Amino acid sequence: MKVGTAQLDITPSPGLDLAGFAKRVQPSTSVLDPLFVRALYLEDGPERLLWVHADLLAIGTQLAARLRRDISSDLALPAFRILVTATHTHSAPAVIALTGCGRVAPAYVREFEARCRRAASLAVKDCEPCRLVAAQSQCRLGVDRRRFASAHTEPRVGALGWRRQDGSFKAAFVNYAMHPVCLRDTLISADWPGAAAQTLAEALPGRPVVLVTPGACGSINPPSVGVTPRQMTDWGRQVAEGAAGGLLAAGVGASPTNGASLQVVSTPVSVPVESWDAGQVEEYAAACLADPAGCREFGDTFRLAVETWRAGMFDRLRRREPPLAEAELGLITLCQTSLLTINGEMFSRFTALASVAVSGPVYTVGYANGMLGYIPSAEAYDEGAYEVTWSMLFYNLPRLQKGCLELLAERARRLLAERSADKLAGSL
Repeated sequence: MKVGTAQLDITPSPGLDLAGFAKRVQPSTSVLDPLFVRALYLEDGPERLLWVHADLLAIGTQLAARLRRDISSDLALPAFRILVTATHTHSAPAVIALTGCGRVAPAYVREFEARCRRAASLAVKDCEPCRLVAAQSQCRLGVDRRRFASAHTEPRVGALGWRRQDGSFKAAFVNYAMHPVCLRDTLISADWPGAAAQTLAEALPGRPVVLVTPGACGSINPPSVGVTPRQMTDWGRQVAEGAAGGLLAAGVGASPTNGASLQVVSTPVSVPVESWDAGQVEEYAAACLADPAGCREFGDTFRLAVETWRAGMFDRLRRREPPLAEAELGLITLCQTSLLTINGEMFSRFTALASVAVSGPVYTVGYANGMLGYIPSAEAYDEGAYEVTWSMLFYNLPRLQKGCLELLAERARRLLAERSADKLAGSL
């Protein structure tokens, strides 16, 4: 397999709004640690993948589509082979419009786009042969913040590494399901994924470019929110240390993998949204405004979010938009490891449901190629709370219907089964 990497700084000067928290004093005041856009290019025979990964909250659907289109044009690479993701740090500038959660600065977005295209080009030009190694460890930091009967966490730390012929690492990937919400102040930071990436880069020979993703972390937080920078760094280091040990133990002399190491597929999935008429929209908005818990939690921003959402839903009704949203489900197979990519904030139960009866580890990479908002499990709809009742107000999107996560998990199982059948056929 040929591998190329690039890493460019996207840290802004203080003064831009930060994205992710509705009740936050804006703007940013100083830089705690740098933000990066990282690019990973993989080439294995006819299979190719270009992965652009940024220290940002999320990348909106239109921006993600524009980036994929432009990078595709720059590099003559089909758009489905281009993956654009975010670490979901809540301490980076806004490039996605969330009501009351930080104003988008157009100049920063333009510079970000330019850096993404530059990183992609550099990664493709930086190819060299590498061998893929994999490791898995355990970490018990993540907690289900909802604390309902459906509580579920994902304690696995998945890791991949690409080793040069001399044993040094050119690139690495880490996946751990935990929201990057350690910090709540006005500091610019990549949060725990940034600390984990730095720790792993320093621990592995070759100082690789490291992509850290927060998995299906829709309902999973770190042990506390709003902690000190030192505590945040320590938690990131804990995630990385287990990955480092496993990757270092994956020796250079291991047997080569049979068959293709890399496979990339992507499929659109139409998921149903709530089909509310004007009266139902008005009724829901009124109920939210009458709920004192929302105002206690988010202050005046809550009223703004409700009113903005109500106007947006009326616009959808006037345009006669169908009650559907477009999910993009992808599968990246790397030897025995499978990465499911999805444009939403997935609850961790998605990974468990999708990987039933699958050989080899399966990890979820959310915040990929756009954003549909939260995609909760069916049980969460009966339990309520923020992710189900209020989150779509801030995203200014219709609420997905109950069962969408399970629908996507079923489609993911189908993709995984087809992959297994293809690999079996290839070995005969």
